[in-house]
Amino acid sequence: MEDPKRIVQEGYDQLSNRYRTHYEQLSPDRYSDWLTALAIRLPVKASILELGCADGIPTARFLSQQFDYLGVDLSPVQIQQARINVPQARFEIADMARLSFPGCSFDAIIALYSLIHLPVAEQPDLIKNIYQWLRPGGYVLCTVGASEWTGTDSNWNQSGASMYWSHTDAATYQSWFIGTGFTLLESYFVAEGNGGHTYFSLMK
Repeated sequence: MEDPKRIVQEGYDQLSNRYRTHYEQLSPDRYSDWLTALAIRLPVKASILELGCADGIPTARFLSQQFDYLGVDLSPVQIQQARINVPQARFEIADMARLSFPGCSFDAIIALYSLIHLPVAEQPDLIKNIYQWLRPGGYVLCTVGASEWTGTDSNWNQSGASMYWSHTDAATYQSWFIGTGFTLLESYFVAEGNGGHTYFSLMK
């Protein structure tokens, strides 16, 4: 198989701002509800990291109004779009699996539909890193797999762009989070088309 991360990067590069159409086909209210619930819990001037920020909408645009926000994404095109869409926020091109931050750097870390673009073998180590990067009492919001699957789509959403996903099942993700030291606040299935994902809200 071609390098999975190259598939992901080139896929999001090719989609460019058409990815916004995909987001709008989901339920935008999901994001609003999740982000509003997080914002209420955070201290003033909280520091937030988003893994897989895409073009900055809606997460960066919403959170950077109140908080110190940093978004990272593998796609240079998505980061370029994000810097245009949300000029007050900070964005960097990066592979989330190779990031390095001092311990206790962030009050919240967000990974909505993004961890599952990493090969599943890399995900447990990233979850451990996320735990280390969070301050005590910090929060994680993420959406991951509901069932086990790894594969590609050569025409994602009929866009002509290829995309790669890799995820395990919800019970395994929960065991990884709890085993790392997180406290589970909320978890539920998020339907999408004929399948869906699992939403987790966690606290260190």
